[in-house]
Amino acid sequence: MKKMLMGATALAMVGGASYAGGIDRSGQGVNILFEEGNYAQFTYRYANPSVTGTNAIVGNSNDVAQSFSNLSFGYKHEITDNLDLALIYDQPFGAHIHYTDGPLSAGGVVGLPFDGLAEIDSDAVTALLQYRFDNGFSIHGGARALKVDGVIQSSLGILRADSDFDLGGVVGVAYEKPEIALRVALTYATEVKSGLEGVNAAAPAGAQERTFDVDFPESVNLDFQTGIAANTLLFGSVRWVGWGGFSLDTVDGQWVNFDDDTITYSLGVGRQINDKLSLALQFGYESAGDRPTTTALAPTTGSRSIGLGATYQINDQLSVSGAITYAQPGDQFFPIGAAGNIDFNDNEAWGGGIRIGYRF
Repeated sequence: MKKMLMGATALAMVGGASYAGGIDRSGQGVNILFEEGNYAQFTYRYANPSVTGTNAIVGNSNDVAQSFSNLSFGYKHEITDNLDLALIYDQPFGAHIHYTDGPLSAGGVVGLPFDGLAEIDSDAVTALLQYRFDNGFSIHGGARALKVDGVIQSSLGILRADSDFDLGGVVGVAYEKPEIALRVALTYATEVKSGLEGVNAAAPAGAQERTFDVDFPESVNLDFQTGIAANTLLFGSVRWVGWGGFSLDTVDGQWVNFDDDTITYSLGVGRQINDKLSLALQFGYESAGDRPTTTALAPTTGSRSIGLGATYQINDQLSVSGAITYAQPGDQFFPIGAAGNIDFNDNEAWGGGIRIGYRF
C-alpha cells in the first residue's frame, strides 16, 4: 500500500506544479528520498495556460502565456540501511510569455519595434544524502547546480544570455512513523547567484555585450502525509519562494522585477482502490501578490487549482502514473499610461503529466 499511495500523491504534484508563481516550474521537491530501496523515476509535465488582457482603447493582448513542458529525472540509491543517495535533474524555472497583439506588441502604443517576449529555460542537477536515525527522524542535504538561458524583448532591447552551472545548497529534516503512514519533511534551498553573459541585440548603439548576475531565490518546502483510514492517505504541502526583490538588471535598465514572495498550498487525499490502482485528488491555492504587476512577465497573480492523479502498479518493480490539473490564475493588471491598464481577468490553465517509476 505504501508504494501505491506514494505514487498517487506524487502524481497530484505532476499536474499541480505546472503553473505557479514567479517563474517557478518544478517545485524542487525531494520526495524521492522517501521511496523504498533503489528507485528511479522519469516525469514529463505539460501546461497550456490561456491568459488574455483587455483594453477598450488600444485592443486586447490575446493568449500571452504560451504552452510549455518540462522534464525531470530522479534516482535514489540505498547505500546502507540508514544512508541514501539521490540524484535529481529538473527544470525548476521558466517563463514563456509572448505579446503577439495589443499595446505591448510590435507597433502597439508602448512603441516597441518588436513584440514583448520572454523565453527563459533552466536546468538543475541536485545531489542529496539522507541519514535516517533509529527514532524516526532523518536529515538530508546536498548541493544544487543551476544553469539558465533565454531571451527577453522589451523597450530596453533584445537581451539574449546564458550561464554556466552555478551552485547552491539544500538542507532538511524529516520525521516518519510508518505504522500510520505519517511523514513530515522540511527542506530549505539557498538562493543561487547565476552569472550570465549575453548580448543586447537592439541596444541604442547597436549590439552590445552584457554581463550581469541574477539571484534565483531561496525557498522552503514543507511536505506532509498521514493515514486517515484503511488504504487512505491525507497529504499536502506548503512552499514559500522568496521572489520579492528578484530582478534582472543590466546597464540598459531593469528588465525584470518581482515585488512579492509566493506561498503555495496544496491538500489532497489518496486512496488505494485495489492491488493495482490508486487514485489521488488534490486542491491547490497560491496567495495573490500586489496589483498592478511591475513586469509584463507576470500577467497573473495567485491561483486556485484542482487535480486528479492515478497510479497503476504494473508489477512489483514498474509503475505508471498520470495526472491532470485545472487552474484559475488570479486577476492582474499592467498600467500602460494614458490608455489605462491591460486587465488580465478570468483566465485559466490546464496541466498534465506522466511519471514512470522503476524499483530495483
